[in-house]
Amino acid sequence: MFQAGKDVDAAEVQRWGEQLANGLKAFDQKFYPVTLEMFTAIIQNSRIEVKWQPIALGWRGITYRLMKLYAQALQDFDRAIELNPKFDWWAIAGRGVTYRDMERYAEALQDFDRAIELNPKDDWAIASRGVTYRLMERYAEALQDFNRAIELNPNELNPKFDWAMAHRGETYRLMKRYPEALQDFDRAIELNPKLDWAIANRGITYLQLKRYNEALVDFNRAIDLHSDSNWYLYNRALAYQALNQPDKAWADLAFAIKLAKQHYEKDAKDWRNAFNLALYYLAAQYIQPAERLYCYALSKGASSESIRKTIQDLDDFLTVFPDHVQATSIRQLLQSSL
Repeated sequence: MFQAGKDVDAAEVQRWGEQLANGLKAFDQKFYPVTLEMFTAIIQNSRIEVKWQPIALGWRGITYRLMKLYAQALQDFDRAIELNPKFDWWAIAGRGVTYRDMERYAEALQDFDRAIELNPKDDWAIASRGVTYRLMERYAEALQDFNRAIELNPNELNPKFDWAMAHRGETYRLMKRYPEALQDFDRAIELNPKLDWAIANRGITYLQLKRYNEALVDFNRAIDLHSDSNWYLYNRALAYQALNQPDKAWADLAFAIKLAKQHYEKDAKDWRNAFNLALYYLAAQYIQPAERLYCYALSKGASSESIRKTIQDLDDFLTVFPDHVQATSIRQLLQSSL
């Protein structure tokens, strides 16, 4: 990354190398402001070779995206693509993920298509497009992409293998193909025992199959890995309710509501969190606060994507509690808004 000798002396090379290593370590540990500072320093250093600028911009774009600073992320990806069009498939795919996180799915697909055209064997871009298709409820196309990504790199030592396998499992779950979902979740979790979202989604699959004790084991494990996830707490509460353990269910719901309310007070227009909080109220039998929050989100222009996801969450809830009158009514309200 550095022009050794004439532009930068050995001591400065070593200093930059140490800073780079510290920044990447911070990235792995999710200390994103530290990572951001490191890549910004590289980008602003006039003695860094120009050819490394797009890579630094791309990594800073990823960091911005993970911090949910989407405008800055898009700006960095755009600049990286402009500087190095011969290597732009990586930045284009990164920009596609950013668009997907912003629920701008058409633009995300456009970028993934372009990245895959430039590099047809990029299993990560293909799997990322599959995630986008799944979020759009285009499940057949999602499965095609996940299958292709896994076939391109079937080596289970591939760090992305468990990720693609778990996402395919979630697609099968949403298609109600539960045995295949469990098979994929089992394999992904075996490869990566700390993949908490896959463990939780396997738990949800068990819930839908009314295998409540197995669901409870998975939710306990997911919460051990990510103790402040209000979503995992809510799902464990459903398992406790189904197992007729109301005190434990109530404790989890109260904590889930507390965590979601704290986020809601910071960002009332994070529609996914607002709808989740409404669902937690509903599960706790706080019917009026739940109805008010659902109506508020609809009146303030909640995205159609967040509404569809909320309908899916209510469908999952109704699988466990099919006679819940208010959940059925709210589902009808949400469906009519689309």
